[in-house]
Amino acid sequence: MKIIAVRNAQIHPQFHPTVRIGYNPDTSEFSVSLYLPEPIVDEAPAAEHSLQLIGSASVNLSDLRRRYDWCDHQTYFLAVHAGNFLPLFALYPETLPNRETAVDYAQRLKRNLLVGINVPFGAATNDELFITVNLNADATDDNIEVDEHCTLTWSDAASSGAVRTMNFPFIQVQAPTSIPADGKATVQLRIEDVAGQLLDRDAVVYLEAVGGIVPFTRVRAQGGRATVPVSAAGMSVGDEIRVKFGWKYFPGAEEARIAVVAA
Repeated sequence: MKIIAVRNAQIHPQFHPTVRIGYNPDTSEFSVSLYLPEPIVDEAPAAEHSLQLIGSASVNLSDLRRRYDWCDHQTYFLAVHAGNFLPLFALYPETLPNRETAVDYAQRLKRNLLVGINVPFGAATNDELFITVNLNADATDDNIEVDEHCTLTWSDAASSGAVRTMNFPFIQVQAPTSIPADGKATVQLRIEDVAGQLLDRDAVVYLEAVGGIVPFTRVRAQGGRATVPVSAAGMSVGDEIRVKFGWKYFPGAEEARIAVVAA
């Protein structure tokens, strides 16, 4: 399993844990343990200072896939508050009501979003998931340990959110610039990576018509492509078709705007 560690300047500099991560591919069990240095005893040499287990948590990925909120473009967090792991939660359903960023959400609730389980596609294999670990700006290899079933890399990104942006899929749309009043048109949709390359994956994209008519509220992209018919029925010259495209819990990631003109 891919583990991506981040030196995040938003993390309190005095929160200097050691995180140990394990993964059992036979049982799909993912585990995290959090350690802090034991209190220093004046008589003890510095080399003898050991680590104290503060808390641990585990997630069965097979069970996680059966949750109602498992979907394309999703992140689950094992957050820490007052030195304890909180129950696993899905990020985007939590931040959607207030349209918050993960940083704003964490600061409002005083949570450390320590470990993220990132799901680029609902159909992704366990090997295609990636784990982010938010450590403070001074973290080193001594602050994170992984077992033989994990591969650790350090990212230069400023936060786990930036890592998600670089690794999650994007929705891109192509639409005509205009449509006759009462006319019809087609919007082309692509699922791409951060570099703009087509991803040959299936995904469900959610639609919201702010202006104009679309015949459905979601569409399944196959092989990274989909088409969406739109209609200007009942619209007048000068109106605008506007359709938003997004993920189940991340709406409005992209939009199409089409001017309504005379036939």
